Amino acid sequence: MSDLRALIGRPHALRMLLTALVARLPEAMVPLALLLLARHDGGSYATAGAIAGAFAVGAAVGGPLLGRAIDRAGQPAVLIGAAVTRSVALAAIVALAPSSLAAAGVVCVAAGALTPPLEPALRALWPDLAGDDEHALAAAYELDAGAQELIFVVGPLLVALGVALGTPALALDLASAIGLLGTIAFATARPARTWRAAPHGDGGPSHWTAAVRAPEVALLLAIGLLAGATTGVVNVTATAFAEHTLGDRDLAGWLLAAWAVGALAGGLTAAARRWRTPPERRLTWLLIGFGIAFVPALLARATGTMALALAISGAFLAPTLAAIFVLTGTRARTGAITETFAWLTSSFLVGSAAGAALGGTLTGSGSGVQGFALAGALSLAAAALWSARRVRPTAAAVGKHPTP
Repeated sequence: MSDLRALIGRPHALRMLLTALVARLPEAMVPLALLLLARHDGGSYATAGAIAGAFAVGAAVGGPLLGRAIDRAGQPAVLIGAAVTRSVALAAIVALAPSSLAAAGVVCVAAGALTPPLEPALRALWPDLAGDDEHALAAAYELDAGAQELIFVVGPLLVALGVALGTPALALDLASAIGLLGTIAFATARPARTWRAAPHGDGGPSHWTAAVRAPEVALLLAIGLLAGATTGVVNVTATAFAEHTLGDRDLAGWLLAAWAVGALAGGLTAAARRWRTPPERRLTWLLIGFGIAFVPALLARATGTMALALAISGAFLAPTLAAIFVLTGTRARTGAITETFAWLTSSFLVGSAAGAALGGTLTGSGSGVQGFALAGALSLAAAALWSARRVRPTAAAVGKHPTP
């Protein structure tokens, strides 16, 4: 607990975490608002899903490009520029949707690509915010991973509020305003203004894939993809369970909220302890634990027991992601840390989309819990993949911070 208290008490640490969370609320608001907007303007569910998917594709592609720009130009200009232009794109979607959902879908790709990469930007700042303490840095990543679950609890509630007060267009405008103001608050803070990526060694990587070719980074991206697929499966399977077993699809929101609360609790608990196991070994055991933790969900048949089962499995999510963050940061090429973290975010997004598709294919009639077996298998596969790697020295560390 002392590491967590010390971290929160460090200058700017709490502000950067909170403003990043606020600025990232559109990540949980925009996809849902786009679905509702498309349905409101006469689109089918297939059309609505395609429009929301277009936004996700744009975000997955644009993230690494914006991350690379931050490594070269600093955080404020890129983050604020992206937030402003995304707001313009979201306004264009609202204007186009009533007359042409196809045109709105094209703009959705641009809006997604312009999503400010706040998640990798914050993770690039943590080594400086945490100071010369590897335990504090690990606690920072764990707190970060757990706290981000609040985005996916609060975001949909804000969309519901916007729709209740007006229309889905109002919810989209609300997401735009929150994202813009939150990004400005983050980017104008002193740590973001003064942060600079380390100089590129030997001229630095010039090709746009150089960041992912750093030792073990591609493997960590594969782990991130499998972790993302696990969450995508859980989202679909929880909804199927609510519909098939509980008879009320709306209960899925409560089940996923329990998953998020478990992840938040897991992140806070992990951040409060001092790990003695190196992150390389810790990641293997956390992935194994994450996979086994889905067993109770396979046995649950009631709302309360399923909520508890999902909270238990969710508790492994934040510490697992934090270990991935620590390892990614220490493997990133010098001068390319934001871009590397952006690639990790993109791998998670792609994995989540693929997991949702797999979960939807697997989950049919019956109890609706089959997908949880797939979620556990994906996590165990990630553990096997990581433990089977060829151990070799890392090519670069983040700034002055050694590999934990």
